[in-house]
Amino acid sequence: MTDAIFPGFEHRRLPGHGIAVDAAVGGSGPPLLLLHGWPQTRMCWAAVAPALAQDFTVVVPDLRGYGRSDKPDAGDDIALYAKRTMALDQVATMRALGFDRFAVAGHDRGGRVAYRLAFDHPDAVSRVAVLDIVPTADVWRDMDAEAAARMWHWPMQAQTGGLPERLIGADPAFFVRYILGQQGGEHARFPEDHVADYIACATPEAIHGWCQDYRAGWEVDRGIDEETRGQKIAAPLLVLWGEQGSLKGKDALAAWRGWAQDVEGTALPGGHFVPEEQPDAVIDQLRRFFAERNESAR
Repeated sequence: MTDAIFPGFEHRRLPGHGIAVDAAVGGSGPPLLLLHGWPQTRMCWAAVAPALAQDFTVVVPDLRGYGRSDKPDAGDDIALYAKRTMALDQVATMRALGFDRFAVAGHDRGGRVAYRLAFDHPDAVSRVAVLDIVPTADVWRDMDAEAAARMWHWPMQAQTGGLPERLIGADPAFFVRYILGQQGGEHARFPEDHVADYIACATPEAIHGWCQDYRAGWEVDRGIDEETRGQKIAAPLLVLWGEQGSLKGKDALAAWRGWAQDVEGTALPGGHFVPEEQPDAVIDQLRRFFAERNESAR
């Protein structure tokens, strides 16, 4: 069945780690996994994935708790939304497609899944790219007053008792548009079909999944990161970030050199939503970086 979001891609319902993962699969060549961020769906890769499918077999899932993938009710088990668990989803999904080893690129929350994949499954990940993030433990460690004002949604969505779900759920369309406007660059323009998909997928179950994701960031992921601190990702790592995005004013490469052996990267014009604000540059950077893996494997 053809995927409704990515023309020419196949729509697949694939096994994750105890859940079903909804994904689009297209192209041919070495496998490349693309992971989206919050409050989005795989639609964020719509301008990027078809171009990369000329050189790679591109797999574009919705993360657990997002889009059309399953949204398990975690109850008190916040670890169900830990990035370690989300990484297991992607290992299972790629193996179901016949790929035991693959490259991965992730934006925002997807980037957090991507680097945890590289840490926990080094035999599966050949190369990894992260877009507009630094590790979760570093974000929380450096959460001063300025960062808290800029990244208010981190502590807000980590609150328990249903508070963030009620606040967001009061007007999900406003909330999604607000986040895109607040975190996008000065000249960011999001295609209306992208925005429409994010709003359509902002169901009560998904909003709960978002909040569980951020709760896991506070309660589980930062601890796992701290346990990992001092170790380094073995796979080559590409870092891309928006000049006006989450890493504005930070030395992103220096931050990641504390977590990975082989780091390269660059800033791109615009804000946080790099795949949509700078799709051509992202295509060029990812094609070059992941093609280097192909050359070295020959």
